[in-house]
Amino acid sequence: MQLLATTQPAELPTDALLARLRCRRAAIDLASDRMTEAPPGEIIEWVYRRLNRQLRKRLGPFLDLLAMRKLVLALRYLLAEEEPPASVRQNALLAKPLQELIIAPDAEATIVRLESALIRDYPFVDGLATTWHSHGPGGVEQQLASGILQHGLDRSGKGIVSRTLSYLVDMRNCLAVKKYWRWQVNQAPQLTAGGAISVERLIRIWATRDEDRLAALVTKLGGIPTRNLEAVNLEQSLINGLTRLLREAGRDPLGLAVVIEYLWKTQLAAHNRLLRNILTDDRQELLEEVLLL
Repeated sequence: MQLLATTQPAELPTDALLARLRCRRAAIDLASDRMTEAPPGEIIEWVYRRLNRQLRKRLGPFLDLLAMRKLVLALRYLLAEEEPPASVRQNALLAKPLQELIIAPDAEATIVRLESALIRDYPFVDGLATTWHSHGPGGVEQQLASGILQHGLDRSGKGIVSRTLSYLVDMRNCLAVKKYWRWQVNQAPQLTAGGAISVERLIRIWATRDEDRLAALVTKLGGIPTRNLEAVNLEQSLINGLTRLLREAGRDPLGLAVVIEYLWKTQLAAHNRLLRNILTDDRQELLEEVLLL
């Protein structure tokens, strides 16, 4: 079973949709981080409904990532035995059978059925039920979130979709290293392969607690000097790096980056709004909640 809803692709020509998205992208820039026209989830679904068949195919690995993020958020509530908010329950991006599956009250049965439903198209879900038994909800989320990134990289070629996924792998891994240091976890972090920074290199940095080296790598990714590894500096440097990557690629008015950059800007605007009302210590967790990780 595919993650994405099997809605009829739009007939809107590619150049017409990209022109609309360029206008919307410019409107976000003018509004800075103030409220955009709709919550990010609704904007993603709005864009998906207007993609023609060709764009859906070319953006497939990135769209799968967005759908998996929706699925992981829904599972997070289910496995915690909490009622999900309406924004999670009402999910037009995710395939209808999956929407119905993840509202079942039995968490264990849901994981088993989810593995069975997805394993043909997404082999990385193999063993998900075993992961649930041995590592709990966190293990399930790690397997799905890491797996979809690697799966997407295997299918995305060498264009902006691949470069975006690779950057997200690096972002996810650097944040994981920092988090394990902060939490004083003795076990090595589970990192995702496929980024510009090798897993082996990051594990050596984690094991030696080489904060200067991690800061240097984050500076290289983000393009802005990271003087220390306070969460706010690490986060902002990584955000700036992805923003710059997509801005440069998005200068091509007919390129796929127009779509990805627009969706990133909507996510980032929501992230910035929420930052005003939280403590500094909670920023890194919020980054993982709001952005495309």
